[in-house]
Amino acid sequence: MMLRTLLPGIPQRYAFAGSAIGALLPLVGFTTEALSQGLNSRFIERLNEPVHALMLTVPLLAGLVSYRFGKHSADLAAKLKARERSERNMLRLSLQDRLTGLPNRWALEREIERFAAVHGQSRFRPALLLLDLDKFKHVNDTLGHDAGDELLKQFADRLHGSLGALVRLFRLGGDEFVITLAGSPEDRDIERLCRTIKAKADEPFQLKAGRAMTGVSIGISYLDAADTGMGDLLKRADLALYIAKDIAGSSHAFHTDSLAHHMLDQMRMEQEIANGLRNDEFFLEYQPIVEAADRSYNAFEALVRWRHPQRGVLGPAAFLSIAERSGHIMALGRFVVAQAIRDATEWPDHIGIAVNVTGDEFRDSSFVQHISDNLNTHGLRASRLTIEITESILAKDMDVVRASLAELRGLGVRIALDNFGMGFSSINHLREFPVDLLKVDRSFTQAIVNGGRETELVDIIMRLGRIFNVSATVEGVETQHQMDMAFTLGASAVQGYHISRPIPANSVRELIFSAGFEPLEPALLVSA
Repeated sequence: MMLRTLLPGIPQRYAFAGSAIGALLPLVGFTTEALSQGLNSRFIERLNEPVHALMLTVPLLAGLVSYRFGKHSADLAAKLKARERSERNMLRLSLQDRLTGLPNRWALEREIERFAAVHGQSRFRPALLLLDLDKFKHVNDTLGHDAGDELLKQFADRLHGSLGALVRLFRLGGDEFVITLAGSPEDRDIERLCRTIKAKADEPFQLKAGRAMTGVSIGISYLDAADTGMGDLLKRADLALYIAKDIAGSSHAFHTDSLAHHMLDQMRMEQEIANGLRNDEFFLEYQPIVEAADRSYNAFEALVRWRHPQRGVLGPAAFLSIAERSGHIMALGRFVVAQAIRDATEWPDHIGIAVNVTGDEFRDSSFVQHISDNLNTHGLRASRLTIEITESILAKDMDVVRASLAELRGLGVRIALDNFGMGFSSINHLREFPVDLLKVDRSFTQAIVNGGRETELVDIIMRLGRIFNVSATVEGVETQHQMDMAFTLGASAVQGYHISRPIPANSVRELIFSAGFEPLEPALLVSA
């Protein structure tokens, strides 16, 4: 220890040791000769001989050689240490997300393997939370990818500073994060953590490019005894996340067996929808809309159907929400628009066509161009086409929606506000957005003949329409009494099963010409 202190360098210690060992040779030689000949004058004289003088240089030579060897050893040790540091650094970087500095997917995999290895111990049941940022794509699209990266870093910093000792945060990739809870957390512990996460995500993000709002959806799963790695645990959390994303606002959901069966059915349906689009299994039926002035048909609403190979013909309630969630709604919506315009060209020129459009379709930057291209391709006058949107579309991305509405009306396309009266800000929508038609929700129609509040509400809607110079159609008319009451209250048109169920495209012309321009009577009602 003292030698290491006095001679801190490896070459110096090697040189000292070599010199010491080298000094033994002449020392042993001189000692042996002195013992054999005695310390006489002859011995003293022989010490002056060259060979003895040469022996005295052995410690110096041994020290020099040892110094060179020590220097080589020191260089080799330094290289080995540098290599070890480099390997440790490479391992650290391979387990770290470059953008946020958080542990990455590979680090998560090692963590889950470690959990699985000790899962047999009593009271050890760790949990995994899969986080997905809401509206992140919108931030990227509107503020740029640099803003998206900045948001991810801010979100990671917010969470990292608010997690407990047994909680670790990982970035899985894109806008997905994972949180693991070691030990045996209970549902109430996870609920409390989810509230913290949602509160952090709901706070506005002040970015260089502007202010951004987002939210978070969380899927939760516990480690099972059968789990040996990350795949199964993450798959269950992903199924729970799928449910959480269907809940408005920041939300979370726990994985359960019943949930798993439901979600597997949903995922199977998504694949079947994709197959149906490829195999032309979707088709349109049309429900007529009757004009109040002369009780004649003035338009038809296109309603999509699915000829499922195993389940038969399905209405939109069976698949539309799944198509929206999976993204298939874009391809399905384009098919509906194109087919409806194509079919309408076969009808008399005064008959219009109405098409329902979802929010994802309407906010698509190429939607208006798609409408224009189909009108031009099939030669349909734009004023014959009515695009129906719900009030929920108007509540998001208002500037984008307002611009698309203006473009459509610039083409001559009519805009209808569907399910009117169910939104929380219907009057504001009439003031802020250019629409041509209100469609009164069928829930009002069912009670319209009973008088009271529903009838008064419908009357208010009709008066609002007149104030804003917008006509109104009453949906869901199922009896003659309802139709008469709707017209009495001021509806410009009605539709519903009392007039006709949805009919195939090849039956529309027959229905139009069989009715002519005479007022419709119950005897003329058509069933699909």
